[in-house]
Amino acid sequence: MGIPMKMKRLLPAVGIVTLATPITSAGEQTFDFLNSPGLEHFQPADGWQRVERAVAVPDRMEISTKGHGKILANRSTKDISIPYLMTRESFGDVRVELEFMIPEGSNAGVYLMGRYEVQILDSFGKDRVGSGDLGGIYARWDPSLPADRQWSGGSAPLANAAKAPGTWQTMEIVFRAPRFDELGGKTSGAGFDSVRINGVLVQENTQAPGPTASNPLPGEVASGPIVIQGDHGPIAIRRFTATPLTGSGSTGPAELDAYWAEVSRAVNEGDFEAYQATCHDLGVIISGSKQMSQPLRHALARWKSDFEKTKAGEVESEVLFRFAHRYRDETTAHESGVFRYTARPKDGEPTVEYIDFEALLTKVDGDWKMLMENQKAKVTRAEWDALAP
Repeated sequence: MGIPMKMKRLLPAVGIVTLATPITSAGEQTFDFLNSPGLEHFQPADGWQRVERAVAVPDRMEISTKGHGKILANRSTKDISIPYLMTRESFGDVRVELEFMIPEGSNAGVYLMGRYEVQILDSFGKDRVGSGDLGGIYARWDPSLPADRQWSGGSAPLANAAKAPGTWQTMEIVFRAPRFDELGGKTSGAGFDSVRINGVLVQENTQAPGPTASNPLPGEVASGPIVIQGDHGPIAIRRFTATPLTGSGSTGPAELDAYWAEVSRAVNEGDFEAYQATCHDLGVIISGSKQMSQPLRHALARWKSDFEKTKAGEVESEVLFRFAHRYRDETTAHESGVFRYTARPKDGEPTVEYIDFEALLTKVDGDWKMLMENQKAKVTRAEWDALAP
């Protein structure tokens, strides 16, 4: 049984503490975690220190340190007892900038919100890199699954931008936090708008549907600390800042989530006028299974009676949405993924279908509008499950 076209819209799965001194500029606050001589800006953690000088010992996974100064470092050699170092401040959408140095063979990581890791590894000279290399988004691990399915996801860097061990390197992360509705349900997953290593773009619009392996904090929330991994190998850091994103870099996802929430409400309540207002006057709808396209306004004219039936209670429906990719700027967005549609006629049995989709939206006078929707094909439950948060 096919899904009525109007129901196939894209819907959301829907003590005294010294703080890092903010540097304000152009409407933004930048928190400098190394602007004091101690570890005041971090939660208590043994094994971390501030030093004047840090250099890598050649041909060894070891750092030699001297004196007391601005550089942040863990132990000179690998020590699995060293805890994660967490900022006292919590962040949602944020830009993180790091200047770091690791010796040969060392391994560390930066966990956004204590849950989503950008990998730090001595990857210098590798011809092929994976999600566990410098700039990769580490894979997820679920020990409750069968052994061959416990590891999933992860994103390899687009290029190997690693410098030689012992060299100071830079990392810039632009991170988007997950979104939640008023009941605490996640409406969209976390993601990395960009990651740059030594100025080279290595991640772009990379989704993080759930916490990565070895995440020190459980579950998913709207904000959390920035965390440095210290038990896998030596690392020294001489610049560490975070800038909360409160402008266009962070409102885009929230605005789009609100758009899908309104579409969902209109469909489930049979509010045709509200649904129509989410569509662009020149919108196009595409059916991959039928290999056809048509103006969205023509489809709306046919769907109106179906909305009336929904409003009258003749049909109950549920639409859940999971994203695969979300690309956007200030006025355009391309969204894709899978949605699950369940329909239950009054006194009838429910039907469930999974639809692969993509949509193009544009902002008109401050409001997002559907410009193109491509309902590509039916897919399997497994493909839906693969996008689980």
